[in-house]
Amino acid sequence: MTWFILSVVAAVSIAARDVSIKTYEDLQPMEIAVLELFWAIPALAVGCIFIETPPLDNTFWWAFILSIPINFFAYILYLYAIKISPISLSVPFLSFTPAIMILTGYFILGETINLWGGMGVGLIILGGYVLHYSKDQSGLLAPFSAFAHERGSWFMFIVAILFAFAAVIGKKAMIHSSPLFFAFFFFLVFNTIVLAGLLISCKTGWQSILKNSRKGIWLGFLLLVHISFHTQAISISTAVYMVAVKRSSILFSVLLSWLILKESDIQFRGIGTLLMFVGMLFITLLG
Repeated sequence: MTWFILSVVAAVSIAARDVSIKTYEDLQPMEIAVLELFWAIPALAVGCIFIETPPLDNTFWWAFILSIPINFFAYILYLYAIKISPISLSVPFLSFTPAIMILTGYFILGETINLWGGMGVGLIILGGYVLHYSKDQSGLLAPFSAFAHERGSWFMFIVAILFAFAAVIGKKAMIHSSPLFFAFFFFLVFNTIVLAGLLISCKTGWQSILKNSRKGIWLGFLLLVHISFHTQAISISTAVYMVAVKRSSILFSVLLSWLILKESDIQFRGIGTLLMFVGMLFITLLG
């Protein structure tokens, strides 16, 4: 059960990060990205110094290189989804990641699940329907229309697809290196490349980085907790199971969005989120 505990810790760190980003109303998504990436780099660099470098083959390098653009697009879309839509309408769509990983895990890692996994997928889809239901709506098709007009939900659904590929490709790289080495080395390279690109292409500069240092350090810390526990957990479990448990972060995020941000329609959004989480449990425990 070690992997389960590691996954839950990763989930809590994600929820704390989601709510923190939402409360930073004075910062745009690109500014948040610059802060988070910059303040995580020092700890990542120190970690790389003390973590032993394992033998690296061609499989590691193709998985490593392929992971960079996938994680980049997922990262940027994630930040925009959080900022433009309520957390309770966007974050729950990450529950589609385990469902999509049924396919990616099979083709890339050779991992399979049984019929219960299919039932889990059905519950996740049902949860997405209930999530967009409102007492002010009329008609069974109203939630579909609400989903179509909620950009944050769409963005997060795309993120779920990208994460499904990123998780299994990342595990391939870990298998051909080591969990901690991959976590720290990959995100050191990823953060450096993306940060350099954002500083060149965006208006955000060093003044903003220093002015918002407390926010940046907090986000950087949560990112480090997330990637460290994520890589350790996924390396000792089946990828689809680990990510399913880690996505319990949607429950924590929705709960905090209600308690701290006072988001509306929490009855339907809470039920929808719970259905999606139960679907993930079906995949995890019975799939």
